[in-house]
Amino acid sequence: MGGPSFGNAAWQPPDHRPSDAERDDAIEQLAAGAEAGRLSSDTFSHRIDQALAVRSHNELTQLVSDLPIPPPRPGLGQRMVNAVAAVAHFRFRVKAAWRGPSLPRLSLPGNAQSTLRIGRMPECDLQLFDTTVSRYHAEFRRSHTGWFLVDLGSTNGTRVNGWRITAPTAVHPGDEVSFGSVVFSLNGH
Repeated sequence: MGGPSFGNAAWQPPDHRPSDAERDDAIEQLAAGAEAGRLSSDTFSHRIDQALAVRSHNELTQLVSDLPIPPPRPGLGQRMVNAVAAVAHFRFRVKAAWRGPSLPRLSLPGNAQSTLRIGRMPECDLQLFDTTVSRYHAEFRRSHTGWFLVDLGSTNGTRVNGWRITAPTAVHPGDEVSFGSVVFSLNGH
């Protein structure tokens, strides 16, 4: 047996007024439809006006009913992770920009040399006298596509733009590279 009925129609809860968030979602869906070419600019403009003026959730739903359903928005947890990552990246870029001019420059060889070994040992191509640098710390390796930096199992790690590397990583002019606590900015090569 269903809910209360009045005559031939089943009872339905009253339609509610859409929230600002629901209006924003509908406007985003309309914008995506316009970008995809599913709405003309006149139709898009008209529907935006309607989305701002509707008084019920059903009216708002009708405005986007002919558009594909958008993918679900990331949950609060994922949005928090994305926000923290963006702030961390921004902080790194500000810190790098602040320190950038004072960092020593490192130029990679322009000749036919295909590797450049970094470490504390005298046979290294770039010998660094710092206790945070391993005896054989890292290598720059040239390939046909450019230079890559490879950590050689160092104790204190090798970083490119603040990120510790665990596999061969492409490097470019302007990148910040660090071997232990010794930091350089790469010059053009």
